[in-house]
Amino acid sequence: MFAVRPGAKGDISLAEGQTSSAFVTWFQPKLSAYTPSPLLYRGRVYVINNNGILQVADARTGQQVYKARVGGGSQSFSSSPVAAAGRIYVLSEDGDTFVFEAGDSYREVAKNSLGEMSLASPAVDADSLYLRTQTRLYRIRSAASR
Repeated sequence: MFAVRPGAKGDISLAEGQTSSAFVTWFQPKLSAYTPSPLLYRGRVYVINNNGILQVADARTGQQVYKARVGGGSQSFSSSPVAAAGRIYVLSEDGDTFVFEAGDSYREVAKNSLGEMSLASPAVDADSLYLRTQTRLYRIRSAASR
């Protein structure tokens, strides 16, 4: 993963062994995922690999904050993480939604199973979380906003 400065132009490639330049703030070769997109939230970059390994880095420096296996198991992930109200949501291919607190350590606060395959990334709006499985679309809304 590269953090590129605004206004960068031309060839911004790094030389062998180089981790920053005039146009690249930082480079972390192991901070990457195959299918899910990274999430930038509250100064942290959250990257989940297909095999459930979560890496969290400081967005300003690229330095690893922590690394954890989501759910402690061996689930696969294709969807990208989303964030709302200080929490990160990741949906496994098995249809399990893992919720953990944004911050400097892994603290899982919930696991909810939808009971069928899901490859879609969750979506959020002002008061709802949307989850799509193979045959259903769920809207989870805050009781306070009803």
